[in-house]
Amino acid sequence: MSTETNNTLKSETSEKKRGTERYAVFMVASLFLLLELSIRIGGESLSKDIAHLRSFPEIAQKMADFDPGNGTRILFLGNSLTRHGVDQHAFAETVKEEVGLTVQSVKMNPDNTDLADWFYAYRTYFAKSGIKPDVLIVGFEGVHLRDAPSRHPDRLAQYYCTWSDWPDLCKYDLKTFEDRVYFVFCKYSAAFGNRDRIQKRVLDKLIPDYRAGMDELNSRRNKSKKKEKKKKPLSFEKLQKLIAIADAQGTKIILAAMPVPEAYEFDAEFLEVVENSSAVLVDCRTVEGITLPMFFDGLHMDEQAAKLYSCELATKIGPVLNSLDQ
Repeated sequence: MSTETNNTLKSETSEKKRGTERYAVFMVASLFLLLELSIRIGGESLSKDIAHLRSFPEIAQKMADFDPGNGTRILFLGNSLTRHGVDQHAFAETVKEEVGLTVQSVKMNPDNTDLADWFYAYRTYFAKSGIKPDVLIVGFEGVHLRDAPSRHPDRLAQYYCTWSDWPDLCKYDLKTFEDRVYFVFCKYSAAFGNRDRIQKRVLDKLIPDYRAGMDELNSRRNKSKKKEKKKKPLSFEKLQKLIAIADAQGTKIILAAMPVPEAYEFDAEFLEVVENSSAVLVDCRTVEGITLPMFFDGLHMDEQAAKLYSCELATKIGPVLNSLDQ
């Protein structure tokens, strides 16, 4: 075979290889764009939590539309404990019975979150938007209010934060260069920012009991992290900033300790923060009538327990609400 023929064959082979590579890149890019569009248009179908996250602007607008003359405006802020545990109707009825006040309320309760996420949610959708609840009730348990990086920088990027939050994000949540690059990718890509849910959906189909196994693994890991956190000095700087934001708005902040199956104590540092601030701590860690079988999945209250807790909470904060109305 002549050198010229050999070179021609090599050239044709190289061109075919480049064509195959271009086709592969095109297909990957096309699939990613299709996935991106699917998530942006119909992401709610991935999980109820995505639907709730995307409803944040509507929740804030509902608060903004409340007429102050029609009753005290209350925002319940928390996670799935608040979603399952706060019965807004029972709460409103009890406040009416106890102190004769009418309340108007909304709930913002993204799953598997804590103060690291709630801080940005409140600041973005209420404080920065000039929407002022009369009362902010933060439902928590255990370590929820301690300073710690958010476990969900992808969700912070997609649903909670604007670029004006960057200094606080770098200080509290995005400690490394890799964290910050990851945040930027999540900020601009819905598919990348929600890939954990996409992964869960796919693996649910492929692996029997995948979700239950992961929940158990995460539970054990969280218990291990709690033990580690006890060895480190505790800080509540982000909680203090949230209280300061509420104060600047003229919003009364109430920290509601919620009942859960496993008993927990208040940190001395936390109690000191509360004592030296305008926040009110309401202790509902134990509520008469709530028993262990009422935590239907080992953590969340069932409807009966939620009603008991909501009535207890309303009774305990009734005097605070009454003082605001005077």
